[in-house]
Amino acid sequence: MLSIFKRFKDRVVVITGAGSGIGRSTARAFARQGARLHLIDIHRGRVEEAAAECRLHCPQAHAHVVDVRDAAAMEALAADVYARHRRVDVLINNAGVGHSALVQETSLDDWRWVLDVNLWGVIHGVHVFVPRLIDQGGDAHIVNTASLAGLVGVPSMAPYCASKHAVVGLSEALGAELAPFGIRVTAICPGVISTDIIRAARLEGAVGERKRRVMDFYEKMGIPPDRVARDIVRAVRSGAPLATTLGASYPALLLKRLSPRLYRATAGVALGRLIGGERA
Repeated sequence: MLSIFKRFKDRVVVITGAGSGIGRSTARAFARQGARLHLIDIHRGRVEEAAAECRLHCPQAHAHVVDVRDAAAMEALAADVYARHRRVDVLINNAGVGHSALVQETSLDDWRWVLDVNLWGVIHGVHVFVPRLIDQGGDAHIVNTASLAGLVGVPSMAPYCASKHAVVGLSEALGAELAPFGIRVTAICPGVISTDIIRAARLEGAVGERKRRVMDFYEKMGIPPDRVARDIVRAVRSGAPLATTLGASYPALLLKRLSPRLYRATAGVALGRLIGGERA
């Protein structure tokens, strides 16, 4: 039977994409619980700042500058963490990038960039840590950050949706496969979140011309990342296979489940226009 974490004091928690947004908020949430943290990000300044913030609550918060697209670097990270602690209790594959463009205005380079970070970053985390989680005797939890766009299709976001749908499917498969080893898996699917991801996102063509309006939409309508962090902690405590933080995006998911055809004709188009900076 799978055990469920109720306390996180001295638990070893690894978080990718921890320098900002959901990752940074999640790091703070686990720090307040007394966890031992390993924070990973491609941006040195951000991840070191995040680690310093976390040390206000827990002394062990280590910063690592790693590109999740680099399989060898991820292997070295896993070896380092296990050399220090000999186990990992919670692995959060959170690093991600944003992209929005009409599909005919999306280059192959954009497709590869989104999939390399959002999907292969998760795959690399799974590849280097799961064998070690099994060898340690299980009793661990993996959280993979997906998105509302992993549950519904959003126009002008084909590469992003493809990457996040893949993360949801990967998480479901892993959850079933790893349960006998005492390893739980959660896909966290946030809706529109107010983070810096949109500032760093690639918005191309017609969508890119409306980037300011897109940023304003995320700032006004986005859910604070601290709420997603709260839901991640709750999911790890409960062992939930799927967790959502949807806010105003919930009706779109509900309509998709009730009538995929109607969703595609109405809500899907409207959501795409809103996120793309148009008025629906």
